[in-house]
Amino acid sequence: MRVFLAVHPGPQLVQDLTTQLDPWRSTLKVRWTRPDSWHVTLQFLGEWSESRLDDLQVALAELEAGPPFDLCPGELGAFPNLGSPRVLFLQMAGDGQVDRLARLVRGGVERVWPDGPQDRKPFRGHLTLARVKDRLRSAEGDFLAHMKLGPFAPVHVKTFHLIASTLLPGGSRYRNLATFAMRKKGE
Repeated sequence: MRVFLAVHPGPQLVQDLTTQLDPWRSTLKVRWTRPDSWHVTLQFLGEWSESRLDDLQVALAELEAGPPFDLCPGELGAFPNLGSPRVLFLQMAGDGQVDRLARLVRGGVERVWPDGPQDRKPFRGHLTLARVKDRLRSAEGDFLAHMKLGPFAPVHVKTFHLIASTLLPGGSRYRNLATFAMRKKGE
């Protein structure tokens, strides 16, 4: 089963971001992601056998992930860069708290399956907005260079999720498998 761990952006950010992006959808010829699929990936786990998912859920439920925190939407970004984008995203930061959560989650994953298929690239908090299949035309690149997002209200993070991903021709479909509460030691 193809799975990942993520934080949801909350309904207010989804609404506000959708409102800001709608006028640009016809200007930039990219493959926009669906607002109902937006998330901040803590770690992509890849293909996990269902027999290991119970152990994973136990390990994640036992994490002392810390108290709830605010995740702050930032500026538009791109992988590898805005000059030659393959992925457009909204930067997301949480005063180190989202980075800490990602480290804890990754540690829990490693304890369950140290040599598993999980992604081991460094965490970079972002919400994917679009994928760029072909090189952007000059006018699109100029538009992108001047495109501004925000400001957005912070997202209060109380939970993180284990999510199954099914690849379909029209894009991935997600199904929540488990939700884990942010909690301090002793809670």
